Amino acid sequence: MKSKLRSETGQVFAILVLVLAGLIGFTALAIDGGMVYSERRRAQNAADSGVLAAALAKIQSQNLHTAALNRTTSNGYESSWGPCDPAGADCTLGTGSRWTVEVTNPPRVGDFAGDPDYIRVVIRTEVETAFAHMFFKDELRTTVEAVSRVWPVQNIVPGYALYGATKTECKGVWFAGTGDTSITGGSVFSNSDADSVSCESGVVDGTGDITVGPAPANIQVVGGFDLGGSGSVSPMPVDEGVPQDNLRPMPAPDCSGLPDFGTKSVNAGKSETLDPGRYSSISFKAGASVTLNPGMYCIYGSKGFTGNGGSIGGSGIMIYLQDGGFDLGGNSLVALTAEDDSGVLVDPSDNDWRGMLVYVDPNNSNPVTLTGNTGTSYTGTVFAASSDCTINGTGDNIGLLSSQIICNTVKITGTALVNIDYNPDEAYSLPPAIDLAR
Repeated sequence: MKSKLRSETGQVFAILVLVLAGLIGFTALAIDGGMVYSERRRAQNAADSGVLAAALAKIQSQNLHTAALNRTTSNGYESSWGPCDPAGADCTLGTGSRWTVEVTNPPRVGDFAGDPDYIRVVIRTEVETAFAHMFFKDELRTTVEAVSRVWPVQNIVPGYALYGATKTECKGVWFAGTGDTSITGGSVFSNSDADSVSCESGVVDGTGDITVGPAPANIQVVGGFDLGGSGSVSPMPVDEGVPQDNLRPMPAPDCSGLPDFGTKSVNAGKSETLDPGRYSSISFKAGASVTLNPGMYCIYGSKGFTGNGGSIGGSGIMIYLQDGGFDLGGNSLVALTAEDDSGVLVDPSDNDWRGMLVYVDPNNSNPVTLTGNTGTSYTGTVFAASSDCTINGTGDNIGLLSSQIICNTVKITGTALVNIDYNPDEAYSLPPAIDLAR
């Protein structure tokens, strides 16, 4: 009996030893795993801040490699700087006691390889562990990556005269008129992926001819294109392999400090000159003549900016629709031009609105209708990414010198010849910006 107890006691002791060894092993694993996780987070934070510092330096025409390595050094990754392997002006390698910091512009590998708008920072570290070195010959290593994008000063959607931003709706771009449409200097783009017999991304079902040129300007749709109309289309739309797009974030116009004029209505036969400011609504009737002095017109009421015949003109203006729609009436003579000089139309938040004619707040989905009779012109960018826009001309022609028309959907209809000229120098340009792409 005693012998049996001794035997069982020995077995229990052996089991306890194994359990304790396992617990120690798990504890060691937890400690070392925590150290690896902590080091990885520290390295990722350093890489993120380093790649953003490089992007800012690039915008400011400074040495982006120096900026990145200075920032990673200040975050604990002090390095001796040298060339990469293979060497090149695009790559700098910082070497520390247990880490390397690689900075490339453009990236040499990955999704953004070869694109000069992207900067890549990779930090590779060897982690000092408490227990793992007892079991593993090699050090534990971590590798983190950060990629930033530099957005240069550029039009909202460079190269496009007409842009339908919707990602899913039918008829992102729709030509339905009997008049011809001539688009010069810029392309047409529908971002919708609609691609069924009854719901296409782009549609031509009118009788007017559509011409886009000169090359390389073309018509592109993410989904399908319906050529059901009798008018000709030149060049033929591209609907294979066109990737979906995302608009860059837009700054919000700042109307603070502008005087509030409330509701303004100009009656038939009257001539009035309006000053920049905040308005609940602006409207004019047949026979009225309205002149807009240069500046920003912020419309905050649900009735928006409307007309019904008459004439309206103004240069150096911007119309910001916080609420309400925009429709100056098919029988109106319109001659509106955005500010064409930098540093003139600047709001209190230092946003320069050169080239912006009509800006519809992204939270405002009221429709926008650009109409007018013979001789009408709109010069400047129309940005209404949440609104359905209609271009509807009557008479012989409607001269739309709007460098860009960017809407949720765009429909061209009516009997007039519609001329749209894309000129990047007349369009609104977003300021330079940086962000993390990865």
